[in-house]
Amino acid sequence: MTTQFITNDKGEKTAVIIPINEYEDLLHQHHLNLELTDEYKAMMDEMLDEEAKGKAEYVSFQSIKDRFLPK
Repeated sequence: MTTQFITNDKGEKTAVIIPINEYEDLLHQHHLNLELTDEYKAMMDEMLDEEAKGKAEYVSFQSIKDRFLPK
């Protein structure tokens, strides 16, 4: 089976149909690219632990925006 496209009434490609084995290969490659570093895993574990112990601090979107965007 070759790659097929679905087009709208203007002839623009809106979706693609690929063989399942190609899809699985793409999905597998995507997951490999998302492998987490040990540092990130440790940070997530710490955050989840703080939340479980009731020590997590939640901030508003506005406070984050104010901290990082130039004034």
